[in-house]
Amino acid sequence: MRLWAHGGTRWPRLGGIGFTPDGARAYVACELANTVYAIDVANRKVLATIPAGGRSNGIKVHPSGREVYVSNGADGTVMVIDTATDKVTSTIKVGNRPWNMALTTDGAKLYVANGRSNTVSVIDTAAKKEVKQIKVGAQPWGVLIPSAY
Repeated sequence: MRLWAHGGTRWPRLGGIGFTPDGARAYVACELANTVYAIDVANRKVLATIPAGGRSNGIKVHPSGREVYVSNGADGTVMVIDTATDKVTSTIKVGNRPWNMALTTDGAKLYVANGRSNTVSVIDTAAKKEVKQIKVGAQPWGVLIPSAY
């Protein structure tokens, strides 16, 4: 994907990018700007500029396309964006320095790698809360869920 300038300015340190299931919208985290952009892919237009937490980075789009999850590394949180309004509806506390994330295929659970806690948070996406933290090795930065789960 070719990136372009918005308003003649450079995009500061792009982080994660996620697409709605129909491919019509992209959500892009800009880590140094603490911002997520909602983009109309076909027309290459920014639809919304969404304030995020500190060092927004990871992005995952729920399989329904109704919600986007954003990890905020400096804040130790994951925020939830409603794609109908492009507004933040929830902020969930997780471990220190959350990075990348993975969703189960049904979208029921979100797993978040917490790089400075040496844990992976498990979030119940319906309840919008962390249900547990799993101890893992040093500084995890990503999570992979095999498609069978």
